[in-house]
Amino acid sequence: MFINSTLHGACIAPFYDASLFPPEGGYIGGRLCSQQSQDPSSALCCLPCPASYWAYSDSFETLGTVAGWLNVAGLALQSFMLVSNAFLPAARTRSHYLTQCLIVAVIWINLAFVIPLGAEPDQCYDGITPNDMFTSMTCAWSGAFLLAGALAGSMWIFIRAFSMHLTVVWDIVPGPRFFYISQAVGWGVPAALFTAAISISGVSFRFGNACHINHDNSMVTFWGWLLAVAGAAVIVQMSTFGYCLRVFFNSLWEDSARPLSQGSAKSLPMSVVSAKSQRARVIYRRLKSVLYLQWRGMLIVTIVLVDVIFFAVVFVYLDKLEESMLHDYTRVLPWVLCLIENQGDRNPCFQYSHKWLISEPTIGAMLLMISLLGIELFVLLFRWSLIAGWKERWIALTQRGGNQQEFVSLDARKS
Repeated sequence: MFINSTLHGACIAPFYDASLFPPEGGYIGGRLCSQQSQDPSSALCCLPCPASYWAYSDSFETLGTVAGWLNVAGLALQSFMLVSNAFLPAARTRSHYLTQCLIVAVIWINLAFVIPLGAEPDQCYDGITPNDMFTSMTCAWSGAFLLAGALAGSMWIFIRAFSMHLTVVWDIVPGPRFFYISQAVGWGVPAALFTAAISISGVSFRFGNACHINHDNSMVTFWGWLLAVAGAAVIVQMSTFGYCLRVFFNSLWEDSARPLSQGSAKSLPMSVVSAKSQRARVIYRRLKSVLYLQWRGMLIVTIVLVDVIFFAVVFVYLDKLEESMLHDYTRVLPWVLCLIENQGDRNPCFQYSHKWLISEPTIGAMLLMISLLGIELFVLLFRWSLIAGWKERWIALTQRGGNQQEFVSLDARKS
């Protein structure tokens, strides 16, 4: 990273003097600045942009590139699934509107990381200020796709979990009314929350080439709602799991108690015991058949929920750390002194940056989990019948072309 020595001003290297930069342009709230001393009239010194360069090693940038290419693979696979669902018969795809809507949400998340991978945007507006959605079109599109994909994905996961809960627990198959309500809720609520988040909080380059939501009011406009929807989906999913376990253990208990029921005929009529045992076996067989059809969906819900919750918790914790750092400089002071003593050499100072910032392995794990989402979803949704369906469609197209060519030649021969 190039350090311009003329911008140090009254500050000690490697920090820049904020008075040498314009008071507007880019995301001003993204500047990491502090008074050089306790004297209020002392210079306001800022960490050169991007801040992630000073806090994380070169492997973090490599990890971001790997995450971008994983999203490219996920985007290609999810696009294949979406096109297959659109052009192949339902008998081959076995597609469902809940699956297709979730695929769209995951594609948006993939695009949030693919766009900056191709554009290679400049993260900084100037030496101390990161770009935001008003100064970088790449940032605007990247952040918008990430917010929209996260909100829509969590909402459709909740709807999918609720649909499975109705099917598994209550033996209710959602009909057309559920379809229209789910479409209104699944797209309407995320659209309203997205509008609030993008207009009130906004997005900017915080780390990596993809833009993320700013700290300002983000808990109210984005993270709180995201965690609330994900938490509701967890409750519904856990209640479904709990019901499955209860039915399973009840079936085991009925089977183990069946030999004893013959000796306890004095306490209960044999017809009552037999009816209860038969009812438990019927419920267990129905549940087993439903789970055989729904296990993919339940696993998808679980994986996406883990990713979304981990993603949200990491960022909320990061915001809390940044906020506490502004009020308590003692945690960041050893790192600052290390940078000054080493004249801007960041390598010896990584051991101190992890004490006031989220560690690099945690950030890397979060990026990889989000980036693998498209690939994981493809693995769970892919069926070999899709390949057979595309073969049938290709054969039908080639035969149609051959018949048309033969028809034209016959007409030409007659003329």
